Amino acid sequence: MKSQIISLLVIFTLMLPGSGCKKKDDNKFGDKLGELTAKADPVRVEGRLIEFGDFPLELVSNGKLEASVQASLSFRRSGRVAKIYFQNGNWVNQGQLIAELENDLEKISLEQAKLGLEKAYIERMNQIIGHKAGAKNPEDVPAQVLERFNISSGYKEADLTLQRSTIEYEYTRLVAPVSGRVASLDTKPQNFPATDKPFCRLINDKEFEVVFPAMEGELARLKVGQEITAEPFAMDSSVYAGRIIEINPLIDEHGLVKVKARVPNSDGKLVEGMNVKVYIRFKQPNCLIIPKESVVLRNNRQVVFSLKNGRPYWNYVQTGFENSNSYSIKVLEGVLQMGDTIITRGHLNLAHDTDIEFTYVGK
Repeated sequence: MKSQIISLLVIFTLMLPGSGCKKKDDNKFGDKLGELTAKADPVRVEGRLIEFGDFPLELVSNGKLEASVQASLSFRRSGRVAKIYFQNGNWVNQGQLIAELENDLEKISLEQAKLGLEKAYIERMNQIIGHKAGAKNPEDVPAQVLERFNISSGYKEADLTLQRSTIEYEYTRLVAPVSGRVASLDTKPQNFPATDKPFCRLINDKEFEVVFPAMEGELARLKVGQEITAEPFAMDSSVYAGRIIEINPLIDEHGLVKVKARVPNSDGKLVEGMNVKVYIRFKQPNCLIIPKESVVLRNNRQVVFSLKNGRPYWNYVQTGFENSNSYSIKVLEGVLQMGDTIITRGHLNLAHDTDIEFTYVGK
């Protein structure tokens, strides 16, 4: 009887919930967790088609802007500044008066010289008429006779005096020899201009020259008339097109050649002395061309991932020509050709033949 009671207790205990199934449930839970973590999300990548054709090479240099037409102006005599008609930044046309010194005495001397020449002219005509009746002009007598009358009448001397007085008067006036914008004008009226620097400068800023160095090895590729682009450091979004106008046939001690290009100031934003980055582009034919961001390193070797049947394929390459955003490549291991799709983003930690989610982005 006692043994029957013990058997019933054992059976009852086994029938209690959780007593015999706990281990089995734990194993089942563990299996489900393993199934969830074993399947990783596909890697999101972007890409584009590989190109074949002319590779655009770039020569990049730093240059400085110089106005194509400019002039440094100074008075040719000393004196106090009487009037200044323009200020920095004003546009001046060729022949306009910019400033003048006190010149009352020079004006009087000029008027006296004009009167003296008129008196001498009258005296010379009297001598001409006395020499030949009916003469009305100096040309009515022979040249040798006229030269003698020029001297005896004082006409020649009066003419030289007028020329001298005119020059002395003009020395007190600063007239624009070219059209341009006034710059570096620091003197005020009623002051004496500094003698160790120009009174002002005129800069024609409608067109600039870009002066930049090129390496000796690039000299064979450069020629007059070749297109360039200039990008000012101070204006990231501005690009100006121009052409080479001069190549100095001299290599300096640093192995550099001085080159000049002309760039129109199309929007009026360029300024004398501005620093610019200069780009000169060439073309190398028959190249496989890829964007720089498509190249990654694996074991210190250059790799490009291509897309085959929706999966990434590992290609060892060697880069050749280079510009600011692209490489030309030689394929060392793998197969890459025109029209293949390459991965350009999301591939830094990508492995060969892994699951990916691909988006085509074009150029």
